[in-house]
Amino acid sequence: METIEPVERRDYGMVALFTLLLYAIVLACGGPLTMHEGVLSQTTKAMLADHDWLVPHYGDAPWLERPPLPQWISCAICSVIGHCDQEWNVRIGPALAGTLTVLLTLWLAGRLFGRATGIVSALILATMYNFVRYSTLAEADIFLAPIVGGALCCFAYVELLRVPQPSESNNFFGKRPWPVLLFFVLLGMTNLAKGLVFGMVIVMAPIGVFMIWNANAETRTDRRDLLIFLGLYAWAFLTKLLGLRTSIGLGPMALFFLWNIRLYTRYLWLWGWLAFAVVALPWPILAYLRYPDAVDVWTFDLQARLNANYLGEPPWYYFVCLTWVSQPWAIAVGGGLLVTFRSVWNHGSPALRFVWCWAWMPLLIYSLADGKHHHYMLHYLAPWAILAAHGAIWSWKRLSERLLGERIVGLVAAMFVTIFVLYGVGFAYKGAYLHRSREDTAFLLQARSAVPMEMPLMINSADEALEGLRMQFYLGDQSYFLHNLSFVRDDRVHGDDIYVVTRFNRRSQLEKYGRVEPIIKCKHSRREASEEERWTLFHVHLRENLERKSANVRISPMQAMYRAEGPDLD
Repeated sequence: METIEPVERRDYGMVALFTLLLYAIVLACGGPLTMHEGVLSQTTKAMLADHDWLVPHYGDAPWLERPPLPQWISCAICSVIGHCDQEWNVRIGPALAGTLTVLLTLWLAGRLFGRATGIVSALILATMYNFVRYSTLAEADIFLAPIVGGALCCFAYVELLRVPQPSESNNFFGKRPWPVLLFFVLLGMTNLAKGLVFGMVIVMAPIGVFMIWNANAETRTDRRDLLIFLGLYAWAFLTKLLGLRTSIGLGPMALFFLWNIRLYTRYLWLWGWLAFAVVALPWPILAYLRYPDAVDVWTFDLQARLNANYLGEPPWYYFVCLTWVSQPWAIAVGGGLLVTFRSVWNHGSPALRFVWCWAWMPLLIYSLADGKHHHYMLHYLAPWAILAAHGAIWSWKRLSERLLGERIVGLVAAMFVTIFVLYGVGFAYKGAYLHRSREDTAFLLQARSAVPMEMPLMINSADEALEGLRMQFYLGDQSYFLHNLSFVRDDRVHGDDIYVVTRFNRRSQLEKYGRVEPIIKCKHSRREASEEERWTLFHVHLRENLERKSANVRISPMQAMYRAEGPDLD
């Protein structure tokens, strides 16, 4: 193997400092919470308050859309800080997760391709727009990225970087290197960060194709096997274009992997899969024992995204997204694909083949599902950053040879400093003047000041569950959720005067329960179709003869997310 310059310890410190400073500035200037940030922020506050470490809640309702690893991490961070009532408290966890992913990329690219490629790959990933955005938002998505990165770094170390030992065995019960055990632990953790199965596919898909493609290089059948796989993928893609069920297209592909199962014997290991089960299974089992109908939520998330057009996007969606989520490095990404193609196809470079598999396979596999979102790409932006580094370094070398000489180093450093400054200024301006939740947040802070502390302040979360979570974060612990407006009948509410935050067009529904007086109306609400849909603080004087009912009713996981109707106190 060609000798390469190793990454030095100071390189990790330099990259970490650059990344942490960038993310600290962006998250501090990022403005109020977005609607989606309300989930992690408020469920973390609730978990710290009710000490229910198993199931995140909002009000009395469970929130089982995702496993609670992001909440556990956020709770730990907020416990160290001492409070969890400001935006930056809950944004620290994502920033640390993003930074860890950047450092893993530095290690992997540095070990595979040398110090320069490692540093540039890490800095490119740290400054890719979508990665910056989700590393500075209080959202759960980025927590999966370092777990996926760690698992695939373990795989790359075992398959590409270490020298095999004579004592190793591929027997089902035999001995394996310790990174193989760590791989299975991290594979199990993917089921605690994002959702069941989702992260496993991102890890296993590149491994499956790489093992077939690379292992058969000695027999000269590597191209044939890759072409067979691409043909099967083309069939699956065609079935998606024709509107057939995804399983029809994926079936032949699954049979292809089973046919080559002999190549995966290192990972057909009893103790590894037991370690995976110990990490991955306790939470869903315990959550199921408390909420047996949690299965409905998990089934909906898997099946609806696969076949039922939930978050539906066309099959080419991720190919389009790649052109902007990787900015300002999209041209370098294209250059990297061109520069590395010959090494991948003609020369059979195992390291580059692994990077290509990690970059392409999740994109291709998830293009076959109906449900798509650009933030799903966070977990495989690292290999695209490595490819972009190859493209960027190739172009910088040409400039150095022909025009700039040794000045190219200073020019590259100035480029990253400029990107750093532009992100800081851009996000500061956006947070102050262009944030879509700016007016909503100002309304919430005004409403919190207007309601006397001893008076009940209620949020009609039926108007939008995610927005309700964000609202309670700002309105404070004195507020609580109405699963729907019928819950103003709650017999735990004493007195006839209450305050309710809901959309203005809900006024007629509120009047069924008493006299309604608008107190404060938001100047502009996110996603409003008209002024009638603006968030409003109402003072409600409940009727004296209003029948009160017990609100101690079970809210199922599907009802909690408003994917099923009920319960209703009317």
